[in-house]
Amino acid sequence: MKAPLLALLGALLGAAPAAADEALVDEGRRLYRDGLRADGSPLEGRRHGGPPLRGRDIACVQCHRPSGLGTVEGVAIAPAITGRHLFSPGQPRAGKRPRQAPGMTLHDHGFRTRPAYDLPALARAMADGVTPAGQPLDPLMPRYTLTAREVEGLAAYLGSLGTTAAPGVTEDVIHLATVLAPDVPAGRRQAMLDVLQHCIAEHSPRPGTGRRPWRLHTWTLHGPPSAWRAQLTRHQHAQPVFALVGGIGREWAPVHGFCEAEGLPCLFPNTDAPGPTPRHAIYLSPGVAVEGRVMARYLEGQPRPARRLVQVFAADDIGRHGAAALAAELPAAERLDLSPGAPLPPLAEGDALALWLPHGTLRDVLATLPALPPDVPVLVSATLGELERRDETGIGATAISQLRVIHPFDAPARRLARMVFNLGGWMSGRGLKLARDTERLQGDTWSACAVTARALYTLDASPSREALLERVEDAYAGATTTAYPRFTLGPGQRHGSRGAYVMRIGADDQLEVEGKWVVP
Repeated sequence: MKAPLLALLGALLGAAPAAADEALVDEGRRLYRDGLRADGSPLEGRRHGGPPLRGRDIACVQCHRPSGLGTVEGVAIAPAITGRHLFSPGQPRAGKRPRQAPGMTLHDHGFRTRPAYDLPALARAMADGVTPAGQPLDPLMPRYTLTAREVEGLAAYLGSLGTTAAPGVTEDVIHLATVLAPDVPAGRRQAMLDVLQHCIAEHSPRPGTGRRPWRLHTWTLHGPPSAWRAQLTRHQHAQPVFALVGGIGREWAPVHGFCEAEGLPCLFPNTDAPGPTPRHAIYLSPGVAVEGRVMARYLEGQPRPARRLVQVFAADDIGRHGAAALAAELPAAERLDLSPGAPLPPLAEGDALALWLPHGTLRDVLATLPALPPDVPVLVSATLGELERRDETGIGATAISQLRVIHPFDAPARRLARMVFNLGGWMSGRGLKLARDTERLQGDTWSACAVTARALYTLDASPSREALLERVEDAYAGATTTAYPRFTLGPGQRHGSRGAYVMRIGADDQLEVEGKWVVP
């Protein structure tokens, strides 16, 4: 057998300067993650019997994931291909062998029984779909046309994966943190922290188990949002952490921007204003933005399209995100934005009114709203109005028949019953109280901890942040106490819940579901 790939790479590249090594790794990274060659042209290839594929559609990352640790989908397995896996012989599954009938032969997966790859074997696998043992690779594995330099670059990049300890991971402990923003009442911050601290402490590996225990740090922010980014940087510099877990804040953009810039996993913070296009953050839901998109779907389903969209929100509050999402979905409608307290214009056929207001202001606006034509929809944010936290809406049996509440959570009574069943006993056993006005926060925090704990337990001895995010995507089934009726994740998905109910206010002042769960 030829020399192992790492030794061969050393012979090929050992005399080159460090900058050349970095350039080769970077070329391999672009091939692996983006499907691009060194000159920027797209990588090309095809699957067995399939059409030609180009660029990111055929990039290795699509199946083997950013970590290089692969994934499983149905009966298809994309094995781990980091350097320490690929350039070593396959390892048969440890433990008890599966049962088999007499006379039957057990054939393990080829990636567990093959010899180690070297450069020629890697080139042959990429071009012809054949392992070092001469076995054909899965038909889903594309066949590529690569130059010798590109094979070397890809090998160099795969060899670099998992070789550097992630920030926040030491020989003895994995450091985690949670963020407390000052724009949330102290009681709610403490309710979140109580659940998270107990849960992390109970799930953390014990000494002598061969796993690193977890240590949770609390990063408390102060002052306006413009000052938070610098504070987060100081916290991370003083004690680097592997990931942020839970946390709470009304505004979240500075924390989101910090996580994205640092490549720091930010897992399920309690916020209704997540940041845009998350890569390193995974959120419970899109927050008020999904309310805006569901409002748009509701208006599109009306007999007459909305020609003018009148929205009331405070420019310095998170309702602006929901208003922006609604307006973006209805670009043909004239837009009129008003501040709370500003007089409403006369509303007529073709108008739609969206209210992004806190509970007291919302109640006052609805109480003084003049009689409207029956075909003027009035849409309300349940999140901003805090209607999901109340046994009664406080609005009363309104005479506004066209009033609808956009509610991105499970129906209140059904959700509370699930919280009591799944979380009530655990909390009471630790001296904590499941309260009606914090049960959503407490349940979401417990789920954030449980999912993160499951993911951490599946990481190997050299954990990476990319691997943690991928394991969280697979571990979402632990989210048994979220406030949402449907909560799922998958490769690349960054919001566990992506819909909302349209509700009306019944005669008893209770919210009543109208129709099905809407995913815009």
